[in-house]
Amino acid sequence: MRLDQCRSTTGGLPPDCPVAVPRRPRPRQYFVGTMRVPYIAPWTGENVPPRTAITTRYGRSDMGIGYADEYGIADRRRGALWIRVSVNPGAGGPLLDRVHALRQRQAMTHMLCQYCGRPADDRSDGRYVFLLPAVTGRLITDGERTATPPVCGGCVPEVVRGRAPLRRGCVAVLVEDVTVWGVAGMVYAPETLKPVPSEDGGERFTLVAYDDPRLPWTLACREVVSLHGCTAMDLEDLTEQTAA
Repeated sequence: MRLDQCRSTTGGLPPDCPVAVPRRPRPRQYFVGTMRVPYIAPWTGENVPPRTAITTRYGRSDMGIGYADEYGIADRRRGALWIRVSVNPGAGGPLLDRVHALRQRQAMTHMLCQYCGRPADDRSDGRYVFLLPAVTGRLITDGERTATPPVCGGCVPEVVRGRAPLRRGCVAVLVEDVTVWGVAGMVYAPETLKPVPSEDGGERFTLVAYDDPRLPWTLACREVVSLHGCTAMDLEDLTEQTAA
């Protein structure tokens, strides 16, 4: 399904829509010493989320969770309620082991580099570069799901040189097509309105597809996409290819 067809549908984008890739202005770059802070990293000045109360929401077709003062697309996208976060990049110090929910979603929606925030479609072959966790004995397959945004070709050498925290324990994957799939978040029990434990092996968040009946009861914290036409590469080989 083409993106222009997706825009003509009602009720938001369906799960099989391709991810939009509009041109965006270059975001401001932040440094700690000589190290550039990743675009999706939160800052200590953003680390205090707004006080919000989760309540029961009665939608057009079903029930789910919501905010008492819910405000349109600022809080809800494609049927999912999103966690509220403060936005003040550069305030305080960077939290390099965490992810800012809004900037992660922007990076996924617009295919922005998770490191510099610029469009990640700068390769001559039109493929995207994703850095995914390297798990021994597990192959990257078509339809792989991830909440990790891509990396642009311009940032690949910096990542591989070890100046970015993105490199550790990762494998490079060249991807031909990316489609929205769902969210990673906290699922709430309808009876108690309290979060239920994740089903994904002790992970903090549960992966919930956009067509999953649990979506109305999920507080989304990450956008999740599926990857198609995947080719795994060694990071050093990818760097040589990028330089060539």
